[in-house]
Amino acid sequence: MKSEKTKKNSFDVKSLIKYLKEAKVELDKVIFPTANEVKQSFISVVTVVTVVTAFLGIVDLIMSGILKAVL
Repeated sequence: MKSEKTKKNSFDVKSLIKYLKEAKVELDKVIFPTANEVKQSFISVVTVVTVVTAFLGIVDLIMSGILKAVL
């Protein structure tokens, strides 16, 4: 029983090398964004976050005013 578990958990160099080769092949397929694409995405994200934050802040102020008027 123990020998079966030891076989399953044993370190296999051939499978590690195969895994690393396959990982390199997959990594070669990855297309990394250019600096300009990263800059454009960053600006877009900051813009959207700012607009959503401003909208939620205005809604919060309005709701607070309504709640104060009711109570």
